[in-house]
Amino acid sequence: MPALAVGAAMAPAKASAVPASDSVASVKDAEAGPDAALSAVRSFSLVSGETYKGVVPIRIEFDERLAAPSIVTVRLGRTTRIARRGDGDRVWVTDDWDTTVKLADPTQVSPSNHLVWAQVSAVIRGLEYVTAPVHVFTGNYDYGDLPDGGWDPAMEWAADYSSMQAFDDSHEASIVGQRYSRIAADPINPRRRNILQAFPPDTADYGATGQPRFQAQSPSDWYEGSEGYVGFSILVPNTDSARYLSGGFPHVELSRPGETNMHIAIFQMYGPQATEPSDYPDGRGAITIIDANRNSEEEPIDRFHIAANQLNGGDPGFLVDFDYNRGKWTDIVLGFHMSADVKRGWIEVYLNLGDHDRVQPVPLFGGMLRLPRVTAWPQTSTPAVPPAYSDGTLITGGSRRNRMDMQVYRSRSAYDQVVLNHTAHRIGPTVESVDPRSYRR
Repeated sequence: MPALAVGAAMAPAKASAVPASDSVASVKDAEAGPDAALSAVRSFSLVSGETYKGVVPIRIEFDERLAAPSIVTVRLGRTTRIARRGDGDRVWVTDDWDTTVKLADPTQVSPSNHLVWAQVSAVIRGLEYVTAPVHVFTGNYDYGDLPDGGWDPAMEWAADYSSMQAFDDSHEASIVGQRYSRIAADPINPRRRNILQAFPPDTADYGATGQPRFQAQSPSDWYEGSEGYVGFSILVPNTDSARYLSGGFPHVELSRPGETNMHIAIFQMYGPQATEPSDYPDGRGAITIIDANRNSEEEPIDRFHIAANQLNGGDPGFLVDFDYNRGKWTDIVLGFHMSADVKRGWIEVYLNLGDHDRVQPVPLFGGMLRLPRVTAWPQTSTPAVPPAYSDGTLITGGSRRNRMDMQVYRSRSAYDQVVLNHTAHRIGPTVESVDPRSYRR
């Protein structure tokens, strides 16, 4: 995924150059040439790196030496606000931002502090200019004294692919859908290692959830403050088909809201939902999911991604987006510091689709390699501030136990059968300790 450059210097929407700073910058006037950017924003009320709580006004002031904009919008996460003229034609304002509620659904209270990416767009003399995004934090919860944590040697773990029995024994709980999986030699490196192939059909009985899935759970050793890395490798078959016994992995169809979700999840970082207090917000689920999902025809096929969730509602798009890489191994390493506090928690992502002998760091939003992120649900029976927020406090004893699941998880009736290969699932203290090294030279 290409890095999102940061900074508030404005450039034409299709300009090739963007400043790399994270502050308001001055650059050459666009009239100097088609590739030059325009220094148009004198000030933006959302300052990069700052924390905001309660109801926040949004104000943009444009340079008086330049033509006045005719249209101004402000993007917060994946939402867009139409600005209006304030004091004169160089000052524009939007409706106030209530940081206590979800950006995507202001009728629901946000269950966490989170990071939000903000971006200004303005039409000046018929051309659209867009700032590079800046990041800010919401701060409506007080998490108290959370443990610093770090790597615990007891967290080190690896799945055993030597046999099906060994694979089962190396996992914390029974393998869901185990009868629809098998251990086999690596089809590309048969003398080097074994793999697991999962092939759950739509006709199988999967118990209470009713969702066709294969699911292998690592030990639930991740708590508030836990820090470490999880690595694994996946191989998507060349066959683009969900037909039963085709041996294929399909491109996902468009999801149908209110009907069938057509996504296919292949990995999740997950905490125990079954024992959660009944007053947790609706829709609680896995904190980090890698899946294939399409919500519009414009979204390309054959892609995996990590999308936003309700704990990280300020994402401007997919956190990570990468190709199926059909017929080849894709090595994936995720680094986490587990925390309900966005200023403590972080995520790192490393990928290798075959161009290197080791996984490579992936620039995330703003070009960050280590992105601040809510990586755990708080352990509390009252996680949400009151709708009429003034100065609420969230008391927490730290986030709950979490685990790392390899899976093929989807909705019933979406596909006849989905086949996926995976191997080298392990947890360790460093990137190097969990890198699958499928392309070792």
